[in-house]
Amino acid sequence: MKKGQSQIVSALIIVLIGLSILGTVFPWAVSIIQKKKDAKSVDDVYNFFKKLDSTIVDRARNGGEESLELKVPGKITVYPESYSGALNNSIVFMFESKVSNIANSTTWIPLNTPNLNETGILGIDKSAVIFGKSTLGDNEITVQYKLWFRELEDETTRNIYKISITTSDDTEKQSTQGFFRVQRLSSNKVGNLIKTQINIIV
Repeated sequence: MKKGQSQIVSALIIVLIGLSILGTVFPWAVSIIQKKKDAKSVDDVYNFFKKLDSTIVDRARNGGEESLELKVPGKITVYPESYSGALNNSIVFMFESKVSNIANSTTWIPLNTPNLNETGILGIDKSAVIFGKSTLGDNEITVQYKLWFRELEDETTRNIYKISITTSDDTEKQSTQGFFRVQRLSSNKVGNLIKTQINIIV
């Protein structure tokens, strides 16, 4: 083999080895980048739910309306208080991810309080409980967050306060847009139960 041909063959071998290494490393690098991106998305969703909780409570106290946007792709479902299933008076967000900070579970895990009583104590317990759960699929994890509002009892007056989630026609609503509008509608008292209606538009 001539010297010029030998140099060409050597160059081709080096290129082929480089391409082989790149072909091995590239999918791994893409996977790592995607996992870091998804880890941020998981944190973003949890932080958004904390913000949604404080926004709803603030609107219930002070009236008015406020808009919020969640920029992580997924499906929002609003279950009004009148919803007949176990998810009533809650907001659920479901999305796909490569990672999750929630243990694989078919049941909801409380994330912001250990007290899951249907009625909490005013001044001690939170009116809203944030839950999470994740289900491992073939290639991705289905992650869900839930914001559920319960009653709070004033131990001094025995009055019970509740934020009541509703929608435009008081039925379950779904969206993939990530847009929320939170509106206070009204507050009324029946016996010792004081309900404040919060309309959620998605």
